[in-house]
Amino acid sequence: MSKIAIIGAGLSGLTAATLLQDYADITLFEKSRGVSGRMSTRRAEPYFFDHGAQYFTARTEPFQQFIQPLIARGVIERWNPYYVKFAGDQMIARKDWRNDEPRYVGVPGMNSMAKHLAKNFKIKLNTKITVLQQHKKWQLYDELGTHYKDFDWIISTAPACDTVELFPLNFEHYAKIKAIEMHPCFSLMLGFSKVLALDFQAAHISNADLSWLAVNSHKPGRAKPFTLVAFSSVEYATKHIDGDRDKIMQHLCFATTRIIGHDVNIADHKAVHGWRFANNAKREPGSIFIDHNLQLAACGDWCFGGRVEGAFMSAYQLAKKIKEIIL
Repeated sequence: MSKIAIIGAGLSGLTAATLLQDYADITLFEKSRGVSGRMSTRRAEPYFFDHGAQYFTARTEPFQQFIQPLIARGVIERWNPYYVKFAGDQMIARKDWRNDEPRYVGVPGMNSMAKHLAKNFKIKLNTKITVLQQHKKWQLYDELGTHYKDFDWIISTAPACDTVELFPLNFEHYAKIKAIEMHPCFSLMLGFSKVLALDFQAAHISNADLSWLAVNSHKPGRAKPFTLVAFSSVEYATKHIDGDRDKIMQHLCFATTRIIGHDVNIADHKAVHGWRFANNAKREPGSIFIDHNLQLAACGDWCFGGRVEGAFMSAYQLAKKIKEIIL
């Protein structure tokens, strides 16, 4: 049986592991303390926040089939907020998502889907792989110098820039992956002891330093305390990604207050998180990156135009090709 190392335990890594588990001995390496990648949930009792991916659609047949058992188990549910669009601080459109295509969320947090998929795998958390060496088979070393031996294949699901930093220059798709540009984003997390009187639960925003706003506590299975999550615009995050976090939080609170008409500075909990590699600069048709000779491969939402379904489809297509090779 082939031995495969998967770098990253977000949805792409866990999907690849799920689809290849009957064909290979798999170990996942995750630099963070938990699985889920950008489908993350942050706790600050009594509040918790989906501060990465907010929801997902299922428009492809493979993904629809994949999530059906998760829906049946209650791991994911449909989210039906009242949705609006803002241009600056002016509301320009409104829609009830109950009457639109389904949007899904993990329950009780976006990370629930990844946690469910991770149950049966060998996953080394808090382990950042920094060096690859090929001596007949692949050898991996983490930042502490720990050696992980003799893998036939390595699949990276890390962001494009991290993948090219790790992979050798003679990787067949090195130049193409290096050219992929990703944009940053800030997420603002606000917890309140009192409910704010809003007539919507989800909003996209243009012509502002915010791009998204959601009543996180409205999602299925969430705790009762009222919570908001707001995302910055790409333009704002690009200018300030290395800036002072307190000043960034103050500015995003000001922007949120202006749009919703409530002073969010009264929040009992305030925090901001910077995602340096949040979204693709260009949403292009799907690609998979596989080097048959080196037995290296890469996948991730950045390979399929971003989004949660893109993360799945990238891993789905890659796993299909690898199965054809190793069988």
